[in-house]
Amino acid sequence: MSRPVPSPSPIRFLAVVSLAALLALPEVAVAASPADVSHPALADLAARGGWKLLEPPRTFAADNLYEEIDGEAELFLPYGMEGLTVAIVGRVSAPGNEIRLELYRMDTPRDAYGVWSQHRFPDQELLTLSSSVAVISDTSADFFRGETFVRVRARLGERSRKDVVDLASDLAALLPGSGAPPEEARVLEGQPGRVSGTVTYQKRAMLGYECLAPGFEARRSPPPDRVRLLLLPAGVQRVSRLTRELPGFRELSSTVYRAELPSGPLWLSRAGSCLVGVAGDLSREEAGGVLTALAAGAKGACGAVP
Repeated sequence: MSRPVPSPSPIRFLAVVSLAALLALPEVAVAASPADVSHPALADLAARGGWKLLEPPRTFAADNLYEEIDGEAELFLPYGMEGLTVAIVGRVSAPGNEIRLELYRMDTPRDAYGVWSQHRFPDQELLTLSSSVAVISDTSADFFRGETFVRVRARLGERSRKDVVDLASDLAALLPGSGAPPEEARVLEGQPGRVSGTVTYQKRAMLGYECLAPGFEARRSPPPDRVRLLLLPAGVQRVSRLTRELPGFRELSSTVYRAELPSGPLWLSRAGSCLVGVAGDLSREEAGGVLTALAAGAKGACGAVP
C-alpha cells in the first residue's frame, strides 16, 4: 500500500518562491560615492599624454581625510569636501621626477575658492592659468577651477619649477568650470587700501564669531593697524542673530549697526541683501567713508539698498 505524498511546508514553499523571485530580478548597479572614485581629471591627464601615473591613486572622504593630511583636515571640512584624490605622477620622458598631485572636490566653486583663499598670503608669486590664478613657488602650485581645488608638490630640483608649472597648466586646461573668484571677493579686491593677498572666504567664523560667517574678509593697510573689511552675503537675514551674539550690538540707524568687540568696534551697514562692515579703531566718520565705498562696490553682488 503506497504512502500518501506529504504536502509541502508553507514556510519552505514561501522561501523557495522568494529565492526564485530574487534570482529573477535584474542586477542593479550601486553607484559609488564620489569619495570612492578617482577624480576624472586623472584619466584626462593620462590621455592627454606627457604625464603618467607612477602608482595607483588613492581616494579619501571626509571621515578619513585625517589619515592623509592629519592636522589640515579641519581646514577643508567646513568647505564641504566631497572627496580627495592623491596621485603620484611623472613626465613620460622623465618618470624619476615624482610629483604629488592632490585634487579636492568641494561642494561648490565658492567652497573651492574658499580653500584656495586660505592658501593665499601677501607677497606670494602668482601665475595665471587660463581663468585660474595659481600661487606658485619652485616646488608648489595651488589653484582652483570649478569645484576642484588643486595642490601640486615636487621635490626641489633643477626641473621642479618647470614640472609644477607645466602640470598645473595642463590640469587647469582639463578641469571644467571657471577659476574666477566669487563676485563678493572681487568687491573687496577693489577697495582702496586693501592689502593684496588677504581676501578670504570664511565658512566657520569671522573675527572670532560664528554668527558673522559665512562671509568675505580682507585686511586694510594702516593707519590704523588691524583694520578688517567684511562682506556678509545675505547678511540682512542675520541681523537678529547678530543682535543676540555680538557684544554691544545696537542699531544706530535704519541701515547702520555697531558692535563692541574685544579687538575694537565693528561697524556694519546694509548693502542690498548683504551687510558690509569695517572692524578696527575708526571713528564714526572714518567708518562711514569705508562703509559707503563698500556699499557702492557691492551693488552688483548684493543689489541696491531697499
